[in-house]
Amino acid sequence: MHLILFGALCSTLPYALSADTAGGGIAGLVVAARLSEDPRVTVAVIEAGAHYVDEPLIDTPEQFGQAIGNPKFDWNFVTAPQSGLDNSVVSYPRGKMLGGSSGINFMAWDRASVKEYDAWQELGAKGWNWETLLPYLKKVETVSAPTSSQLFPGATEIPEATFDEYHGRAGPLQASYNIFYTNVTTPYVETVNGLGIPTKSDPYRGNGTGIFNTELTIDRTQNPGKRTYAANTYYRGDKPNLTVFLATQATKLNFASHSSAGHLRATGVNVVAVNATGINGTINARKEVLLAAGSIQSPQLLELSGIGNKTILESLGIKTLVDLPGVGENLQDHTLLAQDFEMHDDIFTYDELRNNATYLAEQEAEYFANGTGIFASASFALTFPTVKSVVSSEVLASLRDKAAQLVASPGISVLTKAQYKLQSDWLVGDDVAYLEYIMFPTGGRTAVTPTPGSVYITIWVGMMHPFGRGSVHINSSNPFVQPVIDPSYLGNDVDTQLALESTKFVRKITESEPLASYVVGPHEPSANVTSDDDWLKYIKTFLGTIYHPMGTAAMLPRQVGGVVDPATLKVYSTTNLRVVDASVIPMLLGTHPQASIYAIAERAADMIKGLV
Repeated sequence: MHLILFGALCSTLPYALSADTAGGGIAGLVVAARLSEDPRVTVAVIEAGAHYVDEPLIDTPEQFGQAIGNPKFDWNFVTAPQSGLDNSVVSYPRGKMLGGSSGINFMAWDRASVKEYDAWQELGAKGWNWETLLPYLKKVETVSAPTSSQLFPGATEIPEATFDEYHGRAGPLQASYNIFYTNVTTPYVETVNGLGIPTKSDPYRGNGTGIFNTELTIDRTQNPGKRTYAANTYYRGDKPNLTVFLATQATKLNFASHSSAGHLRATGVNVVAVNATGINGTINARKEVLLAAGSIQSPQLLELSGIGNKTILESLGIKTLVDLPGVGENLQDHTLLAQDFEMHDDIFTYDELRNNATYLAEQEAEYFANGTGIFASASFALTFPTVKSVVSSEVLASLRDKAAQLVASPGISVLTKAQYKLQSDWLVGDDVAYLEYIMFPTGGRTAVTPTPGSVYITIWVGMMHPFGRGSVHINSSNPFVQPVIDPSYLGNDVDTQLALESTKFVRKITESEPLASYVVGPHEPSANVTSDDDWLKYIKTFLGTIYHPMGTAAMLPRQVGGVVDPATLKVYSTTNLRVVDASVIPMLLGTHPQASIYAIAERAADMIKGLV
């Protein structure tokens, strides 16, 4: 959890500020970096986690995902029991470290479609759309066009001038394409093409549908073969006007008396040391306080501080400073369900690292010597299809009718109704990714342990625009008690039917040529899972999250449930408290959101500087 406080720092803490610490997550570090470019501005960042340097589980691309679930790096949240999943609970990882979740994610660097960004403005986030965000999407990155060897089958090379229209060349964050591929990639792509999902040469131009080779946050030049993330790109530890408090958790925002206009002025934050290296006390800010704790902990801290739904706050004995019912509402998230398949023994996958000790040693040596080889890559193939690419016309009609019933449901909010109308159009449309399939050329990414010596591929399927609307709320005034996280997975008929049909489509991929010739058969779930009842049981047992919660402090008009003013990102009824993170995104994006979060933070920094 991290806050940014800028202005002249005056602290009630009896110690000298340390100049050799650093912290923050994606949005926090971006804004801190940009504001501290002005030497007259003093910035402090508060981070509950640690700063990890030369940590293989973070830096090594092939190790992606291995830090998830490790309490050293992860908050290890869990959801409330999900009624749509037979009351099971779902693990809910969030990065607890310098760089936040950008240090533990899967490094995918992609974008949503024009319609999805434009939907923010349609819903009421005036000034937030594809056109206004594109310059910041480019500002973040340094990336080169893919070479001919990096193009997926069906893609064409992109002229440099065309590439530069939509891609950045001078940003802090290095993105690149993989340099290592298995012999499963080509038949997989060709099979997906044969099922009606085309290869997209450049999905970054505003249409993110199709299958394509995805940019990844991997450096190929300055620190070859290492993950690039917020902590090793936007943070510089040598800035005298930027101080970071590590192992220090924010527990409550402090406010001065109401202004003459009836608004609160944030004065600072109470903090508690997580361990012996952290600090206890109060840190004050003369100018502004920025909350960048993410979609789970930003609403948590607002509620702990007296900003939120009055009924919830009063039930916990918290004095209501601002009655703002939108806080913690509008939670949206992508779902995830994994399947894996045994392959013929002569197929090369990343399982070779598990099955062949000599190869493992050779690749480790190459990576540590040169930053190349299999450990410098994360060889997965992303597919973002429309619904009509995956289901029959009869099923599509059924989904459309069920969606129409949701739109007409009595009791849903004005915001939810507007969102549902957009989603209903996208559900039957051609230019918004509604689903995601991720093919990993390896086993070990389901609940079943791989058989020694065997070879696998794993395919994850996720819903990019589920109709479920959940919430995040505190149920204790104790800041160390995790909030109640309720994503409302499979809480409606549309999501349940789409989860079923999209999951069955994975089998169709593996049973279609040319990929079918490489596949022995299903491993998890077994080939015995065939009926819809079988599949629904599997789905409700193992469905989880792709770790992309958004929307719980939405930048929308207050009267429709907004928490921050889209023009300033200031919390309503405050003069100087802003929220800058994924919680302000008013509607879920059909993409991995990290690039968009970086861009939001870049634009927020310009807002604060008066440039927007």
